[in-house]
Amino acid sequence: MPAAGLFMTVLVLLSLVLSVFHLPDSFADWFSYWRPQWLLLALVLWVQRVPHFRGALFRSLFAKHPTDEGTTTRRVLLAVWLFGFYVDALLGDPFGLNGAIFASITFYLLRFKDRLHLQSMSQQMIMIFMMVFLSEIFRGYVLNAVLNQVWDLQPLTLAVSSMLLWPFYHWIARRFVGASLPN
Repeated sequence: MPAAGLFMTVLVLLSLVLSVFHLPDSFADWFSYWRPQWLLLALVLWVQRVPHFRGALFRSLFAKHPTDEGTTTRRVLLAVWLFGFYVDALLGDPFGLNGAIFASITFYLLRFKDRLHLQSMSQQMIMIFMMVFLSEIFRGYVLNAVLNQVWDLQPLTLAVSSMLLWPFYHWIARRFVGASLPN
């Protein structure tokens, strides 16, 4: 289990770095449209593991006490919402935008976790596509309303690239976390 904790910590930190990493000017502009949503993929993987693995970083939030009355879901949502605030500051998005997106996706994943564990890889890829696409449409709407940012094809391309990366991402996680990861 310590290797799983190290893997999840490295995964989150690497996802943060890859999310803010800017491509060199020598790359074509269309290359930036195909950057996957690293943070959402890490969030999905972590939330899939919450019932089995919590990690040292989240141990204080998720420690089961005798007086605990099933508050794990609320604690997970709070942790993800606070992580979203940090991501807002990191990416320069309006405060609370990523927290709302992450908490919504986490609530969905926790609510339907039993059904999601039974999905095949192709069904998981479709689920990843829909979650990333809807979250990027919401993000685009808020950025358009608040910052007057123009609409483009980025929500669709981000969703497709994240969907195509998910099998590899999931395979690497199963390799480091172990066979206890749901299919």
